[in-house]
Amino acid sequence: MTTPLVAAAAGSLLVLSFATDPLVAIVLYAAAGMLWNLSRAAANGHLLTVVDSALIGRVQAFTSLLTGAVGALIFLLPTLLPNTTEAQLYMACGVMILVATALLALWTRRGRPART
Repeated sequence: MTTPLVAAAAGSLLVLSFATDPLVAIVLYAAAGMLWNLSRAAANGHLLTVVDSALIGRVQAFTSLLTGAVGALIFLLPTLLPNTTEAQLYMACGVMILVATALLALWTRRGRPART
């Protein structure tokens, strides 16, 4: 459930990078935000099913730290890459998220036993 939500959020960033109408950009940005929140909630729910209850606090603290670090990096991208436009940054973030999502999906499927 989480993978399609993250892929849809990344796709909304890609589409946002091509938006020229301000109203369309606002709707796409809002959709991306909603999809990110839904994917975070789905991921937290999944954590409760796969992590030992004695470790859930530590795991959630670590995922919050990781999410914050990635968020800080994204926030700093315009400073780190001053010659890029906002559209290029949205496109780059969308592509990177799609690639990371696909790689993680392949990695997690590889470790699961085949369904019969």
